[in-house]
Amino acid sequence: MEIVPRLNQKKRYAWDIEVYSYLQDHHIEGKVVLPAVEVLIVLAGVAKINFRQVNISYLHKARFFRFLSISPDARRLEMFVDIETTDDGVIASLLTSVKSKTGTISRTVEHARVEFAAADSAPSPMLLPIAVKKLGGNCINVPSTTIYRELVPFGTAYQNIVGDLSVSPEGALAYVSGGGNEADEDLLGSPFPLDAAMHAACVWGQRFSGIVPFPTGFEKRVIYHKTKKGGAYLGRVVPVKVNHESLIFDVWIYDSDGVIYESVSGVQMRDVSQGRMRPPEWIKAKL
Repeated sequence: MEIVPRLNQKKRYAWDIEVYSYLQDHHIEGKVVLPAVEVLIVLAGVAKINFRQVNISYLHKARFFRFLSISPDARRLEMFVDIETTDDGVIASLLTSVKSKTGTISRTVEHARVEFAAADSAPSPMLLPIAVKKLGGNCINVPSTTIYRELVPFGTAYQNIVGDLSVSPEGALAYVSGGGNEADEDLLGSPFPLDAAMHAACVWGQRFSGIVPFPTGFEKRVIYHKTKKGGAYLGRVVPVKVNHESLIFDVWIYDSDGVIYESVSGVQMRDVSQGRMRPPEWIKAKL
């Protein structure tokens, strides 16, 4: 019989993951960092193994505070995961221990946090946006080869927008791939379709806000069906709130028949480079 832990009790778990070569393709300003979608898989894995009464397909209040860097020669990545039980599920935080330059002092750094709902919770019925495969407004098409050469310069494993990305003031629309390699698809589905949808949001931000935004959190993610590696999907990104410092989007991922696989509401994105990264002039909308 499973023992349900006391509420508001926090427990720390030592954890490590294998650094597969495909992770080296996710680099920002010359540094390889663990993608947000992979961070969520780590947290979901620890939560599911230790607290089976949670629904890892229903995520809330995700926050990505700091990049988790991966050194070029790393074979395994060591970390800690704190789990706190609540009335509504669990709160999972990913942390690492960082030593001072002298090596005499260490401190714990929190990289991300997310809440997983209780196992008996069920997502609300999803209303599909009208005209899923169409964008209104003045629309441009950007080839994926151009995106990954000039706008989102990741390596091959993270080049999962397929064909042209359509971008208008109303949002962005693209076919996205389920990717491949050794990525885990059993817990939250393949990480690559949602990651590619974030690339679409990044391009939208470069065109209409003049910044290069990266995800810093979201309010709710519901996984209705798990995406699969090698699969083909349609990603739609809709801006909800926009200013020059931060952007908020809603994201939907469908299969080729229009069946919704997951929705992410309140995706928060901002320029984390403090202005060092700037979009090329050709992508900026002429106001």
